[in-house]
Amino acid sequence: MNSPKTDSSVTFHRYNRIIRRTNETIHSVKRISISIALALAATLLSSAALGLSDPQDSGQNREIGRTTEKEIKVTLSSAFGTVVIRKGEPSKVLLAESADDRSASGVMDMEYAIRNRVGFLDVTLGEDKVEKDGKHTSFKLDKFDRGKWFLKFSEAIPISFDVELGVGKGDFNLTGLDVKDFTLSTGASDVSLAFDDMNHGQIENLTIESGVSKFDARNLANANFRHFRFQGGMGSYTLDFGGTLRNEVDVDIEVGLGLVTILIPEETGAKVIYEKSWASKLDCDDDFERTGDNEYISANYHRAAGRMNINIDSGFGSIKIRRR
Repeated sequence: MNSPKTDSSVTFHRYNRIIRRTNETIHSVKRISISIALALAATLLSSAALGLSDPQDSGQNREIGRTTEKEIKVTLSSAFGTVVIRKGEPSKVLLAESADDRSASGVMDMEYAIRNRVGFLDVTLGEDKVEKDGKHTSFKLDKFDRGKWFLKFSEAIPISFDVELGVGKGDFNLTGLDVKDFTLSTGASDVSLAFDDMNHGQIENLTIESGVSKFDARNLANANFRHFRFQGGMGSYTLDFGGTLRNEVDVDIEVGLGLVTILIPEETGAKVIYEKSWASKLDCDDDFERTGDNEYISANYHRAAGRMNINIDSGFGSIKIRRR
């Protein structure tokens, strides 16, 4: 049996870690707020100084056709606006379209190169132009507005995504694509992610880092992942693991000050390991039985074909686990 001194020491270190993580979240919120203010101020000042007028075009589009690539690695960065990702035509690596939003103007830079049958695609939205590299083919789209972009990717090639969003919205419906890897990092954004049909490929690591934002994921089991990791700062997050799960997967969830709702299908078995804290709350559905100090298991866990091992670390957050 642990002595009172040992228990007190463990409790002290646990709460000290919670306070440290909360302070980090607060500092991140401050940094994001300052960055947003500076960026907006710079946009307004530069527009006024240069005498920029409203774009006259109703929209533009650019495309990259398929050649010898057998795989695509996409790095996407967006400072402002809305980014929409969908399945496109098999013969086109990317079709990029810009909607006509007369509220602002910006740029879209694309650089694409093929090395060892792997296509490397860098897309930058709403930021300053990038210097041209002699090894890349660059498209400089000065008249793309900073409002809304539609990106459609080939369904015929495995794709790895590394996405960073600053301020704005993300609408990522990856249904029909062959997603090999997916990493998303957001600042002050409203983001949705969906896999309405089974992913053509298998994702080794599906990683989401969400700052001061709202994040909604739908049918995550269809992503066909092995390991899912979610880290939330301050916001409202919904993780819907609907779809088809045929094997055992690991899920790690860490939240600072947010509210996380986890939806699990009735046929999926789930084991939840929850690191308790006086400042956080876990609310499980009636289907889950508490089997230890910090462990909860669904009634069908041992007999289910698809099983989830969920580890939750919450600072000052609230976690709800519900059947769907």
